[in-house]
Amino acid sequence: MSDDNKIALHSFAALVARRAKVSSVEADAFIHQFAKTMAEELETGGDIPLYHFGRFHTTHVDEQAGHDPNSGAPLTIPEHSRVHFRPYNALRFAVNAPFRQLRIKELTPDKTEWRTRTGVWILLALLLLLMIVLGIRTKSVISTQDASVVPPELSSDKAVVAHTDQTPDTGAPATVPAVPVEPETTLMAIAAATGVIVTPGDTLWAIAATRLGDPYWWPVIYAENRPELSRRNPDLIDSGITLRIPALAGSVNSPNVADLRLKTNAYQMVADDYRKLGNPRTAEYEKVAARWSKE
Repeated sequence: MSDDNKIALHSFAALVARRAKVSSVEADAFIHQFAKTMAEELETGGDIPLYHFGRFHTTHVDEQAGHDPNSGAPLTIPEHSRVHFRPYNALRFAVNAPFRQLRIKELTPDKTEWRTRTGVWILLALLLLLMIVLGIRTKSVISTQDASVVPPELSSDKAVVAHTDQTPDTGAPATVPAVPVEPETTLMAIAAATGVIVTPGDTLWAIAATRLGDPYWWPVIYAENRPELSRRNPDLIDSGITLRIPALAGSVNSPNVADLRLKTNAYQMVADDYRKLGNPRTAEYEKVAARWSKE
């Protein structure tokens, strides 16, 4: 790789050949065919999600007025399609990891900054006051909704990765009764209290980390929503749907018996679906679920 972080095509082909253990000729042919296939799919307006990488897609741009960059003369830019790439969270976080600690710092003092900030604070205060007034007026006419109600699912044909390629949590949980508990019974016992709409790039791993506080509890979210998922595949969920987030009786750091039963049955459900798909991770999740059910 050069000093400007650019890698030549032949160097990239050699890297692919070395890691895939194929010849440089085969790697070069694969790269060219891969790029050609993606270009043909994007030219037809296709959407290309790549597992653990990101999503390529196109958007239509209407005809608009513009200017010639050389002469400055006005011109009309015809309608066209624009190619976009949206990296998935795992890739985006990995690329930006060295810069997470950086903060924006103003290099030169802005003499008008205090005026702008003062106006913004005044505007925010007025908006807050307006929201309070509207809230007081509507409180008497809006009945309290059940906390478990979530918005209906939004139809979408675009699939996103459900979770990153992580191994199951093998830490021994607290004591769990040896009596087997039916998955549906356990799932019904702990109601879903919140919902989250899946956007492109979201993963069950990241959602579990944010909403439950521990990414290894992602199978619990999958098991809770499995009856409504269009795919019985723990690795794929649809963009735009609303996932129910189970409300634990305890917490991920201090789960009670019902929480641990829920987690055990969720791991077994993931293992069962993986087995039907021929996924090699079946044994890992099955082993963990079996060990927990005996403890």
